[in-house]
Amino acid sequence: MKNNLVVVRAGENSLHPGWIARPYAERNFDLLISFFSEVAFDAHEPAEGVQAVLVKGGKWDGLYKTLVSLDGLDAYDRVWLPDDDIATDCDTINRMFDLSRHFGLSVCQPSLARDSYFTHMLFSRCQSFRVRFTNHVEIMVPCLDRALLKRALPQFKSTMSGYGLDYIWCRFPESGAFKCGILDEVSVHHTRPIGSQLRKAIGSTGTTSQLEEVEIKKQFGITRRIVPLAYAGLTTDGEAVTGMVRMGYRMYRDWTSDLPSFADARLARSKALQVFKRQIIRNIDWSGIEQPLQTEAGA
Repeated sequence: MKNNLVVVRAGENSLHPGWIARPYAERNFDLLISFFSEVAFDAHEPAEGVQAVLVKGGKWDGLYKTLVSLDGLDAYDRVWLPDDDIATDCDTINRMFDLSRHFGLSVCQPSLARDSYFTHMLFSRCQSFRVRFTNHVEIMVPCLDRALLKRALPQFKSTMSGYGLDYIWCRFPESGAFKCGILDEVSVHHTRPIGSQLRKAIGSTGTTSQLEEVEIKKQFGITRRIVPLAYAGLTTDGEAVTGMVRMGYRMYRDWTSDLPSFADARLARSKALQVFKRQIIRNIDWSGIEQPLQTEAGA
């Protein structure tokens, strides 16, 4: 048994086989595949350090059911919860876990390779940084330590999409400033358009990801949009960069110095400028949150 765990909600086109293409002895993580597809589950072939279960539902409600029924969850120091359309390899995952521990991060994520589908430009790789400290970690590829996972896990139960979770797990007592970050030293490739698999999963349930986001924000008294920002970072040269404006300039310079590496250079330039402007005019709200303002029953 390893110290780290990867849990993926997997369908028929899941990319997880590429994550374990090295012998178990060379990995620092176990893999738990929570299949939402019966076809994919039936086709699964056992492997060392790999468990497989069949759990219907969306990503996050399915993760809740999977994790609460898992014996030995407390034995893992960190748990990575990537989407199944993430292209990466064993060495990258090993390094991600090592870096998250080295930098003492409660919640973090690998950066996104330049040719990835993305929602927020902030999470695209900045090649001059090792790590950037942020107020936001995406639901696409979050890595949580044991304490924060325990705190956040109850919120997985009532959401298929997970929209809004990225607003709260950076502000629990177990996380906070300099405990949340983007690891630029490692990158993964997001291979499908954002939300393509999610729309199929939610289907005719009568809800949407947007409605689920509104509900989570309401539970925790969040009245405004939380914009992803980076307020500090450590460069590959060992320089500590602090301040919103300085970080904005360094990130903008990183991205625009190599626009051809993005799938859409024009979009990348526009999004880089948007991030820079936000870094100048926005502030980070570090007010802590603990428990929802209302119970599941609405009391």
